[in-house]
Amino acid sequence: MADGVATRYRRRGGGPTVVVLGIEAVEISLAQSYRVIAPEMPPALRLPGATIEGRARWLSGIFDGLGIDVAVIVCPAELAGTADRFANRASGRVKGVIVAEGSPEDLPAAVARVFG
Repeated sequence: MADGVATRYRRRGGGPTVVVLGIEAVEISLAQSYRVIAPEMPPALRLPGATIEGRARWLSGIFDGLGIDVAVIVCPAELAGTADRFANRASGRVKGVIVAEGSPEDLPAAVARVFG
């Protein structure tokens, strides 16, 4: 459950946690070095009228429900506002937000830079 909504997710790999929102293509490459959590956003939150605040509450529920202490969030541009809103409220729980642009092959290096 995440913010009262049953939410399916995929988990792959091991190591520091990366939460991937809405980009299936990068999960496998990131899972070679990281524990990847890829929640499926509920249909109501994918509708044009869904608010950033509602999506951020749902993302908070993902972190709480799965016991994620700290993670990097990787998302497409359309979910960057959601990730940023959650990151601003979840002090210390989000190491960084990476907006996935360009080649998926570049993401492992970008995540590695954020984890330092």
